[in-house]
Amino acid sequence: MISLSIQQKQTKKNVLRVENLSKVYNSGEDSFHATKNINLEIYDGDFTVIMGSSGSGKSTLLYLLSGLDSPTEGDIYFKNERIDTNDERAMAQFRATKIGYVYQSINLLPDLSLFENIAFPGYISGRTKGEVRSKALSLMSSLDIDKQKNRLPSQVSGGQQQRAAIARALINSPEVVFADEPTGALNVQQGEIILDILTELNKKGQSIVMVTHDMKAACRADRLILIKDGMIDSILELSKYKPETMVERERKVYSFVFGKES
Repeated sequence: MISLSIQQKQTKKNVLRVENLSKVYNSGEDSFHATKNINLEIYDGDFTVIMGSSGSGKSTLLYLLSGLDSPTEGDIYFKNERIDTNDERAMAQFRATKIGYVYQSINLLPDLSLFENIAFPGYISGRTKGEVRSKALSLMSSLDIDKQKNRLPSQVSGGQQQRAAIARALINSPEVVFADEPTGALNVQQGEIILDILTELNKKGQSIVMVTHDMKAACRADRLILIKDGMIDSILELSKYKPETMVERERKVYSFVFGKES
């Protein structure tokens, strides 16, 4: 693995750590290693982006890190406590209270209003209805979708749906937000709004791990991880994103991804 670190990360605290992480899918006599012996730390407060070609294992890695899938081999630690050995009930509690997840396909429940979609995970986490309602309305206001609170997903734009999905991911104040191609189903303008929202959340201290194939989206990272053939190929460290540095960041990211740096 090549590391193109330009900052010292030893002083940062990890929120997630994986050791020798592998995921093998079996089909009859055939087997496929989606990830192979990955060792990785995700740091508290970072905007981490995972990139790789189709089939490289980037989405599988995201599912493993978030607890949506379990490894074939290897250990997963959340704040130095091992979680991959937890039973399904404990993992469900972990996913409900410690992480938020934003999907490319958005995945809002079609028969619930935007408010109900956002509030639902809060209700099942055990918080009071008053607490959940207050948090949901506050999130909707901050994401500028409060006027659409009673509308169904089909009655609003794709960008507004994804903002509701981000609010849903934040309802239980997660320690890490995972985003799987969150702009993939949106046009360029709507995608930029979503990236701006994620960037602003990160500036306020929210840890974010995002999978993308979009170079411009990857430029929002302060840590970029390149996956090839189920393994970490290289890591690029960047400073926190500022719009005025976009041209320079694009140059670094393009050079990094296409292997022009050494």
